[in-house]
This record gives sequence, structure tokens and C-alpha cells, in this order.
Amino acid sequence: MKALRLLFVCSFATVTLHAASLPESQKIDQLLAQDWQKAGLKPNPPASDEVLVRRLYLDIAGRIPTLEEAQAYISSKNPEKRARLIDTLLASDGYTSHMFNYWADVLRLTDNVKGRITAEAYEEWLKQQLKANTPYDKFVKNLLTTDGGVWDSGSIGFWQRDENKLDHLAYTVQVFLGTSIVCAQCHNHPFDKWSQMDYYHMAAFTYGMDTKSRGFDLNVRSSYELDKKTLQGMTSEQKKAYRAKYQAERKAQEEKISKEDLAQVKRAMQDVMKPLRYTSANWADNKLPSLPADYKYPDAKPGQKVEPKTMFGHDATAQPGVTSLQAFADWMTSPENPRFTTVIANRMWKKAFGVGLIEPVDEITDSTVASNPALMDYLGQLMVEKQYSLKSFLRVLYNTDTYQRAASTNEVPLGETYHFTGPILRRMSAEQIWDSFVTLSKGNIDDTIEDDNARLHQYLDDLSTFLGTVKSKGAEGLVQIAKEGRAKLDANQKRIDEMKAKLAADKAKGIDTTAEAKALAKEAATLRKASEKDILVALLGKDRANDLRAGYRPEKPEKEKAPEIDRKSLESMTKEQRKEFMKAYQRSNSRRDGMGLTSRASEQPSPARPGTFLRTFGQSDRELIQNASDDASVPQALTLLNGPAADVLNNPASKLNQAIAQASTPAQKIDTLYHALLSRAPTANEQAVLNTVIQERGDKAVDDVTHALITGSQFLFVQ
Repeated sequence: MKALRLLFVCSFATVTLHAASLPESQKIDQLLAQDWQKAGLKPNPPASDEVLVRRLYLDIAGRIPTLEEAQAYISSKNPEKRARLIDTLLASDGYTSHMFNYWADVLRLTDNVKGRITAEAYEEWLKQQLKANTPYDKFVKNLLTTDGGVWDSGSIGFWQRDENKLDHLAYTVQVFLGTSIVCAQCHNHPFDKWSQMDYYHMAAFTYGMDTKSRGFDLNVRSSYELDKKTLQGMTSEQKKAYRAKYQAERKAQEEKISKEDLAQVKRAMQDVMKPLRYTSANWADNKLPSLPADYKYPDAKPGQKVEPKTMFGHDATAQPGVTSLQAFADWMTSPENPRFTTVIANRMWKKAFGVGLIEPVDEITDSTVASNPALMDYLGQLMVEKQYSLKSFLRVLYNTDTYQRAASTNEVPLGETYHFTGPILRRMSAEQIWDSFVTLSKGNIDDTIEDDNARLHQYLDDLSTFLGTVKSKGAEGLVQIAKEGRAKLDANQKRIDEMKAKLAADKAKGIDTTAEAKALAKEAATLRKASEKDILVALLGKDRANDLRAGYRPEKPEKEKAPEIDRKSLESMTKEQRKEFMKAYQRSNSRRDGMGLTSRASEQPSPARPGTFLRTFGQSDRELIQNASDDASVPQALTLLNGPAADVLNNPASKLNQAIAQASTPAQKIDTLYHALLSRAPTANEQAVLNTVIQERGDKAVDDVTHALITGSQFLFVQ
């Protein structure tokens, strides 16, 4: 094993660098070349096909290539093969899965919240937007201006993420404008120009978003809701008359409905109303924040209302018929906004090359200067030219000659300039490691990405129908339904009264009625509840009423099926080999514990629970923006040898082991192992070491090399 330590030294084959095929990619290479010349630097040597195919799959699809995918690329003589592979991967479901993991970290998506329905719908909505390649400016605008219930759009999960509106504003500005203003929420920013007043001016744009209502209530006033859109187009006098009519109608309604009748309706609806608490985001006009009680600056007094005003750039004045939130969204996503385009262009550059032209990516100030200003300006221009299509933008980056070069292995100290002589050597994210093991176990399963949860949609449709019916009938209509069921309620009540009278008579005779009293209370509750259920059934129908009462229960993932056995592998074995293979196969599958590599990371709980594989390898807890860690640890090494990864290595039916089984000698098996894990054959130096290991360890050498490879930097890093 000591000899194996010599294996992991990077080496680069001699390859020809093909000129970038896209003119935009060539422009980027020219700007970088000018910077290298000024700095007296030379670019890194070109990366080999073996390195490049693995890098492209990891960077775009979020996983290593299968043996077949890597071999197809490496053996191809087509000079356009890199451009074609980039296009294929950008169009794949693997891209959707990988980018979902990225944006889930940025937007702090979590399904471990009270509003589980909304969280799942939000995740699905995000996958759909990424798959459809929704332009980034439209994507952000949709998030900011979403309104209504989760049955209308899962994007309301963006507003449901934070209960505190002021906190939510800080995250919004940091994500989309790359500016940290959180300190200014409590006091003037100590390291930037933002004042506490600036913060509240910005908060005034979004303060009217109500995330606590259920979208309706069962009070009388819900029958005559104020039409917000109608109000927006009215003069002051018209609004006054409209509100007076509203009040008169509500008062007339109140006189028709008794509190007892309304209480009965509420009891019937309570099981359905509970999940509605976290399913709506509704905009209210003219709702402004007040300065805190401890506000200490001379420009205003504590408790004073604050009007909306932008932090920088042009004003965002709401025109007639446009809410302040819509004006805010238009201002934020405008190409004229000095930071919006720069931030997303810089984020995508960092995603491709490992470090941003501006670092940190979300702490931009007025004094911030990009490491290559000319390139940063061009990337902003390119993003606008590509109409904020992230796929089109990334396509240009991945087609540059610079991306095709070997990775720089020296770490860039914070504050020092990196001149991008090639991408930065990066450790895989937790999700990339997980998805790579899924690939080794099951091959390419990218097309299993879930972006259409039928069960969730059925439940949301039921909720929407319920809500629409309640709103259309109003309190008066609901009470009428209740009155129609009064006959059954009265009959049940009469029966309860008779039972009470008998119980009282028995008690007067000295008979112990303790057991009977308990039974009576239970039956009375059942009878009353049955009467109240009739209201919901009359409103929605029996099946839909029952479904709503049952609530939403996510489908449990199917128990992992035993991997399919490659018949060709079996046919190539001797009778004794097949016997040993089946014994190992059965042993492996008998140990399955539900934590197997059944699906990609994007389909796992978001985020994974503490102590699981993904969290052990640094997956973000989603409490802070991009809070993932790429630090190595001892528990990670132990997990690779004993966790789900061990299932890939020990299960003879995994794709990896089936491929190894087709090889005859230890040397051939190790060659297959290298191609599966690293997409390349051993180098001459490595082969010399491996020959020694094979000679010393025989058949056991395969296991030794396997464990050495999966815990080594060659496998765990994106080279």
C-alpha cells in the first residue's frame, strides 16, 4: 500500500489545442491573453481529452462520465467533439439536476420547514425553470413579483423562506445584487456607505408582501373582498366610494349570519385550513415599514413610516397601475442596474473557472474592481446580448481555449489576483461526489430527475378548488349549506339529548355511570363531527373532501431494487465463478439499509439530514447563502470506505463491478478501474508502481487500488 501513495501525481498528455469555435469565446481568450502579457505569464498547457471529458461532465452534468461516455469522447476523431459534447450536456437533465443543487444553495432552499407543501412545489418550480432555460432576468422578476397561492406557482416559496421580512430583503439584495447590507438593518453599515435609513427605504419596496395569511378567511368580510387591481386605477374619490360600498355590503352580510352558524362552518373547515397557513403570498398596497424604536439617527424619528427608495442607480417609481414591488423588480433586473448583470455574469464565470473575477461574489462595494476589468465589462455585455440565457452564456465559457487548458494547482490566496491561465483545481462538491457514485453504481440515470410531482399537483388542485369554492360562495353561502344539513344535526342532537336524559336517570337511581358517560361523550363527538363533515362533502364532494382531510403525504421512495445483472458478464464466467458471484450479490443486497445510491442528489431531501453522506461531505445546511464546505475530514474518508460508496464497491451487480468482472487479469481489472473513476489509463509511472503492487498482492491488489483511488485527490477533485 505504501507504493500506492506514489500514484497520485498529476500528469498531462501532449495534446493539440483547438481554437475556440465561437467568436465570443475567442474574444474572451483575447482579453485573457492581453492580461497574461501584461503580467508576464504563460497559459497552462492544454488538458488531455481524458481530463477534459471528465471536467465537462462534472462541471455541466454534475457527475463523472460512464465508461462508455468517456470512451466515446476520447476515441472520437471529430474536431468539433468538444463543442458537441458541451451542447449535449447543457441540454441534458443532468444539467438541470446539477444547476438545481447550485441554486438551492444560493436561494437557501429547504424542505425541512413548516410549509412542506410549498417547499416541495418551490423545488419543482426551480427545476422546471432551469430545464426550460428561463432567462435569468425573467426568472428573478418572477420570484420577486409572484403573488397568490402555491397552487398558482411554486415560486411563492421564495417569499415563504424567511418569516422576517427585513431579513428576507438582506438575502435578496445579497443574492441578486451581490451587495451585503445586512449590517444596516440595525445600524449604519460600519464598512460600507449604507445607512439604516437606506435599508428601510429598500425594505419599503417589499414590505407589503403578506406570507402569513391563508389567502382567505371564513369571516364575513371574505365575501366582499376589495378588488386591489380595481383600486389601483381609481382616483381618491372613487376609492372612497368603492370602500363605502364595500363596508355597506359587509354590514348587510353580517346581519344575515349568526356567529353560531359561522362557528359551525369553521369547525368543518379546520382540518383543511391548517395546511393553508404557509401556502400564500399576497401583496398589500401602501403597507410601509416603521423605523425601530431604538432608531438613533437625526434624519428621522423612531416609529416613522419609510417610503420606498432605491440604494443606487435610477429611481424605481411606481407608475399608475403598477405596484411598488413590480417597480422594484423592474429596477433590480434592468440591464441599466449597475450590479444585477455583473453579479450573475461573475457567478457563472466562477462556476466555470473556480474563482470569480470579483471575490467575494456577493460583497461588492463602490470601490470593488474586477481582477480583469475589461473582461468583466465584456461578460456583462455578453450576458445582455445572450438575453440572460444562462445556458447560452455558459456555452461560450466552456468553449474557450482557456477552459480547455490544464487546471492551476496552486491555491490563490485571498486578496491576490488570479490571471486565469486555466481553470482552478477544485474539489468536488458533496453533490458531485454523491452523483458520481450513483453513476458508478447505476450508470447514467439523469433522465430520472423529478420535475413533475403528480401527487403534489393533485393535492394542490384540491386545495385550489376548495379555496375557489369557499370564495365564490362566501360566508353566507357556506352557512346556507350548513343550514341545509341542520336536520341531520338536529336529529343527532336529539339522540344525544335522549342518551343524556337516560344517563341522568340512571345516575339518580344510584347506578355507576362512569363508563357510560365516557361512551356518551365519545359518541356525541362523533355525531357532531359527522354533521360537520357533511358541510365539506356538500361543498366539494365526498372523495375530494376525504383527500383534503387526509392532507398531503409525499410518496415514500420506492425500496431500492437490486441492481440488474449483466447477462453477458454471467455468460463469460465459469460455473464456479457464477456461483461465487451470486453469493456475493445476495450478500450485498441483504445489507441494503435504505441509504443506497438510488437517485441523484437533487432528488434527495433538501438539504440532507445531518450525519448523512451529503452533509458529511460538506453539503450546505441552507441557513446561509452558499454555505457548503469543501474541506476534507476523517469522517469523509471513513464514509467512503463504509458508507453508501462501499455498496458500489462491494456489490458485484454495480455497473463498476460488472465492468471489472469482464476483465480477466488483475492488471486489466485495474485498468478498467482507472477508466471508470478517472476516465484515463494509468500513466507509465503509475503502471510501474501498480505492477509491483499486483506482484505483491495478487488478486487483492484490485481492492487496494480501488480504496486508494476513491479516497485520493485524483478522484475527488475536478482537474
